[in-house]
Amino acid sequence: MQALLGTETSASINLVAQLIIIIGLWVGFYFARTGQIPKHRNTQTILVLANLLFIALFMATSFYNYVVSGATTTGTVATLMMVHGFLGLVAQLSGIYLILRMRTQFIPQRFRVRNFKLMMRATLGLWTVIVLLGLGIYYERFLTPSSAVAEVQLDQFKRAGQDLVIHASETQEALQRGNLQTAQRHSEHLVNLIEGNRGGNYGDLDRHGTVEDPGDGTGLFIYLKRFTSGSKQLQPRAKQLEESLKQINRDALAIAAAKDLAAASAPAQRIVELALDANNEGVVPIEKSVRDTGVPSVAAQAPSAVSGDITITIERFRNTPMLVRLSKGTTVMWVNKESPRHTVTSDDGIFHSGSMVKEDTFSFTFNQVGTFKYYCRFHGDKGGVDMAGTVIVE
Repeated sequence: MQALLGTETSASINLVAQLIIIIGLWVGFYFARTGQIPKHRNTQTILVLANLLFIALFMATSFYNYVVSGATTTGTVATLMMVHGFLGLVAQLSGIYLILRMRTQFIPQRFRVRNFKLMMRATLGLWTVIVLLGLGIYYERFLTPSSAVAEVQLDQFKRAGQDLVIHASETQEALQRGNLQTAQRHSEHLVNLIEGNRGGNYGDLDRHGTVEDPGDGTGLFIYLKRFTSGSKQLQPRAKQLEESLKQINRDALAIAAAKDLAAASAPAQRIVELALDANNEGVVPIEKSVRDTGVPSVAAQAPSAVSGDITITIERFRNTPMLVRLSKGTTVMWVNKESPRHTVTSDDGIFHSGSMVKEDTFSFTFNQVGTFKYYCRFHGDKGGVDMAGTVIVE
């Protein structure tokens, strides 16, 4: 049924059905409390048997696709699914037992529960918990796409701060070894990491033939603005970080343009200290503050079109970056960095990676202009549902 209707539609139908069933079970409980036993018996029988149908059509399929086929045992959704599945099985078996106990003589005397009413109430309570877990699964998978995008961007912001320190240190160490060419390579990393591909200096600064950017193309300046522009509390720290980044950028540009080691030595002397300060006193506390106050809903924004092949990392049930803008003819390579299996499958069927285990890669060259959405068959769906991404080709 999921294959016919899609993941989200199937989940929505099942969720509505489960809400109706739990309401009906409580109505049946009311019938029992008011002495309307025939109504109670008929209501509970119909609903418990109906739930078997929804298990077969929706829940078992969803569990198999996400957890079993995807080899997924970690993450919030997988954990909720496994708990939901186990408790659901217990509740369903208990419900069938109660029906047989109420309506037949099939169960031998020695297997009949003495406190029948207590078992009925316990089953109803367990069923209620299961429906709440189902609501949690639905919320995690389908109702939090904007916050998921924001968390990815916040992770990139944090990682960019760490990369800033790494490449500043490598720039200085290269100069200390007397290797100006390597220092200029890392200075290119710094400029591209700070400005992003919308910056005026972004590009192949060392004229090595390749644009090298350890970030995702967005740039620290952009991320800083996104996460602090609406917060008066963060403005002083944001201003200080912005000034540090500007100075690092100036120093990195000076190193990239240097003709000899002497011209590069002065800016290199302060670049590591500035990068450490920018990360430890700027990026780290800002990232922590944003997480502590709740990650905002940040609309996914594609960077400007870039040339040169790029890599999208599959990790933590996300494609990072989730949204990219490319020049026609660009090859994108996806690499799976985690144990669960994933796929890279286009909404329109143009490309499909097949099942990818950890460290597997899949590449596709985009030779046509347009917008190409894709998803993981195990953990997402067409239309940007759950684990998905978008490639815009210009």
